[in-house]
Amino acid sequence: MVKQGHYAKSSRRQRVRRLKQRHQVQADRVIAPNAVTEFLLVRYHLTRGKQQRPVVRKTMQHFLTQWLSLAVGSETTTLSLTTTTVKTLQQFNLQLPWQGYAIIDQNWVDFQAFLIKEVPAVPLQDRLRLSEPFTLASWQAMLSQQLAINALLGLSGSEQQLAQLKKAQIEALQASIQGSNGIDWVKVASLLGPLKSPSIVTSEVQTWLTQLKKLTTADFD
Repeated sequence: MVKQGHYAKSSRRQRVRRLKQRHQVQADRVIAPNAVTEFLLVRYHLTRGKQQRPVVRKTMQHFLTQWLSLAVGSETTTLSLTTTTVKTLQQFNLQLPWQGYAIIDQNWVDFQAFLIKEVPAVPLQDRLRLSEPFTLASWQAMLSQQLAINALLGLSGSEQQLAQLKKAQIEALQASIQGSNGIDWVKVASLLGPLKSPSIVTSEVQTWLTQLKKLTTADFD
């Protein structure tokens, strides 16, 4: 007959062994920093992308890729959601048609929720943390300012000339773009108009840009 004490010791050893195995599995799941972008793109596709129209999915994937290229390249593990997003939009500038900005605006609340949930959950040795999320008001203010700058950049022709513009000019145009119910995309479309496609792009990017340009303001009512 097995003694109770022996049974208890055996049971404890089994629990310890299972805990060690579980810890090893978790340790094996740690990914390298250079795998973060691919990891989160897959997560976005699984949790959001399957439910989105192709043009929306492609736009948000491009935006997420650009966002992560800035975030992952940072020297800190605490990322400012606001700062990283502003820099991402600044990098797009006039390379992204107004329809792309409209899609990002429509999907922003859900996109930010994805980042807040998924970025800290990436199994890195040193986990990432997010700070300074947008409120809806601060997001609209930032986006309308970037659109105003894009419009003035298109008129001035160069960033050097844009630097000479007064802050009041940017704020006046920003106020005309941002209405009480959000961004006035009819006004934005009239200011930014159709853009010339970049001369050197892949066929995949060209197809995406063509799909964007087929959208009208009626798609964003």
